[in-house]
Amino acid sequence: MKIFIENGEGHIVTERMTPHWKKMGVTVQCYDTRGCDVHLAFVHLTRGSGLPTVLRLDSVYYDADTNYNARNSGISQAHAIADAIIYQSNSSKQMCERYLTPSKKSAKKFVIYNGVDKDWCGPHKEIAGDHIIVSAKWRRHKRLKETIDLFREYVKYFPKATLHIFGMLHDNVPVKHPNIIYYGHVDRKDFAYHHSIADFTIHLSKKDSCPNSVVEAIGAGLPVITTDACGGSTEMCQMTEGCIIVPGEDKSIEPCYPYRDSYNVISPKVQEGLLDAMIQVTKEKPRVKLPQVLTAEEQAVRYLEVFKSLK
Repeated sequence: MKIFIENGEGHIVTERMTPHWKKMGVTVQCYDTRGCDVHLAFVHLTRGSGLPTVLRLDSVYYDADTNYNARNSGISQAHAIADAIIYQSNSSKQMCERYLTPSKKSAKKFVIYNGVDKDWCGPHKEIAGDHIIVSAKWRRHKRLKETIDLFREYVKYFPKATLHIFGMLHDNVPVKHPNIIYYGHVDRKDFAYHHSIADFTIHLSKKDSCPNSVVEAIGAGLPVITTDACGGSTEMCQMTEGCIIVPGEDKSIEPCYPYRDSYNVISPKVQEGLLDAMIQVTKEKPRVKLPQVLTAEEQAVRYLEVFKSLK
């Protein structure tokens, strides 16, 4: 089988599935549709191919401070005409169906989580201290401020702990603290090394579809601490023994204000639950096992099943 991929060249998901597809006799093209059997589009459909079309969706716009319907228009157009749709989580499917133009009745729908290879960062390395790693494109709703606030309480119990922050800060101003290190954007080797020495991660962004940072953490054996309102992150933690989900947050999918401070405030009760979880994980030092459903191999197999279902 030969796949034409639109808008997915160089995407981390494409890079992770391609080696597994090659083992299955599947090839990928990103510029020419000739000889292809299926058209896989990431988020938007911008060119006709005459091929059966599979749409892979991320999230949608729901920011009530903007015209979210207009911002979703291109995604909606693709959602309405695709022959099959792949959502990254059940939460993602729910959000897309709430905000986008309905799919055609004949469209096939699938939930397939992002995957990563097992032990992608190598074996865990024991080093002195306690190490927390967090990674994101740090827009407001990723809750970097709230993560740092939690760490500043946590470090009172574990003064030798370090918070390793990866990713561009965008509008966030660095908080100076002797136990916090900012790395920005780094190469994969450096990123992998810090995952191999970390003890756990925290993911607090609500409504996330299926963040690669969470998949990568679980693939590195790191327990993930999240809340019950974090969408695909919550789902992935539910299927991974050793991760902790703190209850008590608003799980509404209605339009909201994700870039306002009021949306991102963590209640004292939830904050207490998160801090307790951080302390528990630090004392117990558990490692987690990547579920098969979150492997890149499983993702590649399931995408191939989707393609074959359209033949």
